[in-house]
Order: sequence, then C-alpha cells, then structure tokens
Amino acid sequence: MQDWNDTTMMNADSLRKRMRILAALDIIFSEEKWLRVHHYEAELQPGVAWGSINNGAGDHLHVLFTNSGTLIKGFDHESPLSPHAREDGEIYPGMYDEVPETLMAVLRDQEETLDQEDVTFCLWQEGKNDLPWKVGNWIQQAMAEEDETDARGGAEFLLGYIEKNSEDYVDWAKGYYDLQNLPLEAVAEVYEEKPVTASLIKQLCPERDVAAALDELQQRGYPVERT
Repeated sequence: MQDWNDTTMMNADSLRKRMRILAALDIIFSEEKWLRVHHYEAELQPGVAWGSINNGAGDHLHVLFTNSGTLIKGFDHESPLSPHAREDGEIYPGMYDEVPETLMAVLRDQEETLDQEDVTFCLWQEGKNDLPWKVGNWIQQAMAEEDETDARGGAEFLLGYIEKNSEDYVDWAKGYYDLQNLPLEAVAEVYEEKPVTASLIKQLCPERDVAAALDELQQRGYPVERT
C-alpha cells in the first residue's frame, strides 16, 4: 500500500461537496436521470453517501462516503487495466489489496449499483478527512507493465469530471446539453452552495419543471429556498 501521489486531489469533504454541486446542476438541466452525468445520493444506505460519474460512453466513477472513510472506484473502458482487456477476464491483480474491510463491505453490499468487477483504479482515504489517499498493490505492477498514463487506469480522466470549477462546468454543459447561453453567475451560485430558488432554475434552464427540480434537489440533500 502507498499514498496516491497527486497534490491536486481534494480531501473527502471537498470531494463530497463538489459531487453534490455537480449533481445538483445536472438535476436542473435534465429531467431525465439517464441523461445526467453527475449523480449524488445523500443516503445510499444508512451511514453511506454516494457520488457517481457516468459519461454514457462506458466509463464510470463511484465514490462511497462512510463514517470510517471514503472509497473511490473508477472504470475507464479503454484502459489496459480493464478486466475486459485481460486474457483471463479478471480484475487487475492487487486492485482491492489492502482496502479496509469496512469499505469493501459496502462495495459488496451495493454490487448491483457499483459494478465491483468493472474497475481500472481504486483509492481510499481512512478516518480523518485530511489524511493521504491510499492505493493498493495494483499501482506498482501497473507502473512496471504500462506507460505512466495507462498505469493509473484512467484516474486523471475520470477525476477530471469532478475537478471542474464553475467556468469549466459552463464550457462542458454548453456542449453536453446543447445550450446557447448559460450564465456563469447563476452556475457560480450553485458552486457557492447558495439555496436554489425557482428564479435561479429559470435562469439556468427556463423550460425545466421548477417544482419537480426543487423536490429532487431537496431529496438529494441540496439546500433549496421555496417562496
């Protein structure tokens, strides 16, 4: 086991906040859940929150936030670390080595949702929010067998979805949701975790069913303000 050597990685609290923000914006822009890329559930099961990325192209990222730590599991379908790229069809050796059992238990319990077998990278953070991210023995073998980019299993690519700031999100959403105009100031309000109002939703997505969006945002644990 070793530390994940990436100084840009958010701590668990910041990661949870960002995934909730991105999911809130996607709720505002799309009534159709299957079209959304960013997802967040405040309670996947008791004591466990869940954030996810699904880009619709076969790649996904799951993050489990628990009282004992946080687990990140990603799958880049083009990665040579994919089980589907291996002759034996098995998970890359060492992928889940040394992951704390408390986190693995949640992953197993939610197999249908979290696709435990489809994985190209896995890292975790135990206990306190400011401790380093850890990675299992797979990284050492991958570094020996693959080039530096391939050896991380698509982590930079998928974590990049979460690292979007408000300007990045505007650029991405214009393309993904085919928007002509998207006010940065309104997106920034969501990034600042200000309560979402009917007026803000209308600024961001005039055709959205405001009541339905507010209801879903509230269910997902995002602050809303009804007038």
